[in-house]
Amino acid sequence: MTVSASENHMRHAGIERALGLAGLTVLVGVVVALALPSVSASSPTAETASVAQVKIFMAQGNMSNRCDRVVAVKRSVRKPWLLAGAMRALLAGPTAAEKTAGYRSWFSAKTKGMLRSVRIAGGIAYIDFQDFSRVIPNASTSCGSGLLLAQLNRTARQFPTVKQAIFSFSGSRDAFYNWLQMDAP
Repeated sequence: MTVSASENHMRHAGIERALGLAGLTVLVGVVVALALPSVSASSPTAETASVAQVKIFMAQGNMSNRCDRVVAVKRSVRKPWLLAGAMRALLAGPTAAEKTAGYRSWFSAKTKGMLRSVRIAGGIAYIDFQDFSRVIPNASTSCGSGLLLAQLNRTARQFPTVKQAIFSFSGSRDAFYNWLQMDAP
């Protein structure tokens, strides 16, 4: 079988392209490897270095007679989004072990993932949720709203940059605070 000069040229050009791409891939790999910090057995990995401990606040014991008394429970969240991570952890509710230990919250697997956004400006945290009022309707009682706000406010105000927290449902403060039978700030 004879190969024409044209076919031979195309074959060589394909091999050169393949070798060129392989060389480029190796070169990029070397550059990336040189740019990455080395990690020894005693130093934290990038994954653990980007995690911080925060507190979320829940009731302990019977919620009906403890309107605004909450206690701290620790959670690990990813840096630098500490407030958003703390709110997500709060919305997920207590773990099975915490429930066994008597911790209670309005938040549960039903409210997990309902955080829409978090923004801090001038010492005020603006925290927006999907409307969870139908998921936890009893939180709108006077004692219930006290406990719900205690959990939310204490979780938000643990951070030195947050002096006040304002909550909303889908961007509406009125929707959130009217549900709790309160005036929106």
